[in-house]
Amino acid sequence: MGIRPLTVMNLVSGDGRGGADRLALDLSKGLKRRGHRVIWGCPSIYYLMDEVLAAGLETYTLDFSGSMDMSPLVPFLRFCRTEKVDIVNVHHSHGRHLLVAARLLCLKSKAVFTRHCISGSTPYIGAFFYNLVLDMNIAVSDVVRQSLLRGGIWPEKVVTVYGGIDSKNFDEVPSGKVEEIREKYAGTGKFTIGIVARTGLHGTPRGDKPSLKRHEVLFKALADIGGDIDVLVLGACREEEIESLKLIARHNGLDPTKLLFAGFQNTIAPFYKIMDLKVLPSPNEGLGLVIIEAMAAGVPCIGADGGGIREIIDDGVNGFLFTPGDSKALAEKIRTLREDAEIRDRFIRNGKEKVARIFDIEHTVLETEKVFYGLASR
Repeated sequence: MGIRPLTVMNLVSGDGRGGADRLALDLSKGLKRRGHRVIWGCPSIYYLMDEVLAAGLETYTLDFSGSMDMSPLVPFLRFCRTEKVDIVNVHHSHGRHLLVAARLLCLKSKAVFTRHCISGSTPYIGAFFYNLVLDMNIAVSDVVRQSLLRGGIWPEKVVTVYGGIDSKNFDEVPSGKVEEIREKYAGTGKFTIGIVARTGLHGTPRGDKPSLKRHEVLFKALADIGGDIDVLVLGACREEEIESLKLIARHNGLDPTKLLFAGFQNTIAPFYKIMDLKVLPSPNEGLGLVIIEAMAAGVPCIGADGGGIREIIDDGVNGFLFTPGDSKALAEKIRTLREDAEIRDRFIRNGKEKVARIFDIEHTVLETEKVFYGLASR
């Protein structure tokens, strides 16, 4: 550890159901274990609040009505000054806008933005401004870092710190809880494929509308394969999302009764334990924490060959990659893993090894701590 404990605020503006929230919370727990004072800034209605409080984190409430809502600005600025916050680390765009405004009003805390997604901003528009105002951008993968550099962020203002998970939480799951989940969701004797992903589906359900994470690619691949395969779907909560996914399945030739909906789960580890295979068809992941979680839980994985997924999966070593959108290629990979237990076992062993070596949360905590101490010493 450095010379003194730091006071760090991790600021999120989502509802607690995204991967960024999970990573930020696990990071906060780790920094607290390291002896730092960690303040959790979040909306008043937050899905992970029970876990935040159970971890003993201090809390600060910020409610945003929109991305440019500055009503929390003055109280936030006063709080950071009074509590002598060393680092404010934001994890969503709403928080970034607030932090930038606070810096323009002479906030003394160092300003850090952890980038969880590949930047889609128009190159150089706004980058010069953020280069001057923010102290550091932390990219959760190299592909995210490269996207920021292409957008005009200065190299000295961005560093890669791989996002991680608390891997023991996924490896060591009570058997009773697993059996309870298995009895409720898994078809007896059927090969169960899991997809853990937001749908991005809103409005009137339609079968021809692509989902945010490309569920339809998996559905089409399974329609080509046939047989006794079920799909365990996590992340779809609203009725319109569920109806949309059923229509998308039917539109792509898959019987919707093969879809097993488990909604959003705060505690997801037991669900991985009933999967025979995990698939993530999304080609634009900033990293792909759900792949890392599945590997830690001992589930062989297939992912689209794009974004941060290719930094997790070494094709043919600890999982399979397939060309994004190519359902026939995905179907072939699924057939191989369904039929070849030796390959599945190899992927499980190698996947766990890579998670422990690169993607465990302790690595993330230590590397983030180094970044924070470097900023605090300036």
